[in-house]
Amino acid sequence: MSDLSAPAALANHFVFCVQYHGASFSGWQRQQEQRTVQGELEKALSTIANLPVTVRAAGRTDAGVHASGQIADFITTADRPVEQWLRGVNGLTPDGIHVTWLRAIKDEFHPRYDAVSRRYTYLFYDQGPKNPFLQSLAWCTQALDDSAMHTQAQALLGEHDFSSFRGAGCQSLTPMRRVDRCEVRREGSVVIMNIEANAFLLHMVRNIASALHHVGVENPNGYVSRLLQAQDRSQLGITAPAQGLYLAEVSYPGQAFPEVELPPLIRQR
Repeated sequence: MSDLSAPAALANHFVFCVQYHGASFSGWQRQQEQRTVQGELEKALSTIANLPVTVRAAGRTDAGVHASGQIADFITTADRPVEQWLRGVNGLTPDGIHVTWLRAIKDEFHPRYDAVSRRYTYLFYDQGPKNPFLQSLAWCTQALDDSAMHTQAQALLGEHDFSSFRGAGCQSLTPMRRVDRCEVRREGSVVIMNIEANAFLLHMVRNIASALHHVGVENPNGYVSRLLQAQDRSQLGITAPAQGLYLAEVSYPGQAFPEVELPPLIRQR
């Protein structure tokens, strides 16, 4: 029996923020004979609880995708102090995973369904296709026109049909999403895309990053607007590499969760 089905009167509910380096894992979701973030967290928490523990998250990330502000929770009948959960999970998980905070929560809470927005960051290193230090952290590529990328990114704002940016196998019932912010800026040799929306389709951020990369290289007028209007994924080229993508922040109304110290390039301006 999963701990998520424990009677409410006996259950302890905890929420936490976890950061991870995606190159070390086959994505978030638990898989047989694969090293995943969810699997490693559940293994560690189950050891502490001496009971099976199931972890839920704000969103699944693909293999190679990173997170600096993933929110997750678990419910268990095991009674342990918060400090023991936090110290134990960080001691029992691999180096590529770090839980930044963990707290008990009494409210009805679901990390996925209660989120009102998510912010993703995508990093491009535009000083050449090979960099042994950054290849697992950014899309290493040719020189990009970040100003043109930012200008065309504004076409994405508002509620639209994002079928042109929807990955094959997406299970969402609708391609409609609302993008509240999409900005592109440069920090030295790194071009940074920040995008915030109420929710995202499968591979939507990586496909947007691919479209803006094309703008940065070729600067075709109105390219992103035409893609959006086409509502046809075949009009777009490759999906951007996973290693440039970061789940940066998840927002919940009415929840005063601790702030997380984000890496400089992932922070909002």
